[in-house]
Amino acid sequence: MPVSVAIVGPPGVGKTTLFNALTGGRGSGGVGMVDVPDERLDRLAAAVRPKKVVHAQVRIADAPPGSRAQQVAAAREADVVLQVARCFGPEPDPLADITGTTLDMVLADLATVERRLEIAAKEAQTGRAAIAGEVEVLERARTQLDAGAPLRKLELDAADRAALAPLFPVTLKPVVWVANVADSPAAGEPVVRAAREEGTAAAVVAAALEAELAELDPGEAREYRRSYGLESSGLDEIVRAVWRAGGLITFFTAGEPEARAWPCEDGAPAPVAAGKIHSDFEKKFIRAEVTSVDELVAAGSMDALRAAGKLRVEGRDYRVKDGDVVLFRVGA
Repeated sequence: MPVSVAIVGPPGVGKTTLFNALTGGRGSGGVGMVDVPDERLDRLAAAVRPKKVVHAQVRIADAPPGSRAQQVAAAREADVVLQVARCFGPEPDPLADITGTTLDMVLADLATVERRLEIAAKEAQTGRAAIAGEVEVLERARTQLDAGAPLRKLELDAADRAALAPLFPVTLKPVVWVANVADSPAAGEPVVRAAREEGTAAAVVAAALEAELAELDPGEAREYRRSYGLESSGLDEIVRAVWRAGGLITFFTAGEPEARAWPCEDGAPAPVAAGKIHSDFEKKFIRAEVTSVDELVAAGSMDALRAAGKLRVEGRDYRVKDGDVVLFRVGA
């Protein structure tokens, strides 16, 4: 499954321009799929020479402009939310853009929590312990939201999150603050600094420039970008921020039929990672044979590594790491 991202923000921040830049103008109906560039996959493909190369993908949704309810709905369906702020044009106030969008989502969650709390409080009068626990979590959530703060800033354990999960709270979603600049990255510094203070992921991008560069070949785009003092694509920075905010890693599978990058939750046990390939693999997991990109590139194939005794054999408790190349062994 691709990682799902929603782009939200007030009118005039360049939200749709960013969508067009990310999708290379190939989105349709406000939705587009984007391959995630990864030089490690490129190196694997050059070494293994598979018949097919498949990048990790991101599904990007451009939330409809002008409708707070539709923006909240789009954010609620996403794995990670991009909150765009305007750092260009006359009198930009990017932190107000961030604050306004956050408040819209906070108010949406507050209304949902208050409705559920009213019902749960009545149910708690029956003496059910589980409901009493839910009421306690909902009351803490209401206090947090009523103060204008998102739920992701509230200390919640796994049981607390499970109690809130049926409400699909949008402010529990990981976010990336995107500073949309005209050309100079320095214009995005107020957003980056505020994000650092908040412990929030951030990225700086010149969306209009990147949308133009998307029409050039990669070499020309790289030279043009350098003429603006930009050493790397702001879009690559956004992807890295999405992975960081979402707590994601990338592992790889590589062989003659296919070399592929797979997004996965950081710290996932090997059977869970195997389930990203096929749901049956999680249940039928036997073991994982693991190496690194560098080792596989040097050897040329998993078979060569196996023959040299350089493949690590890992069991169910192994936590897949970013950059692992894995061959999963599963039962019938």
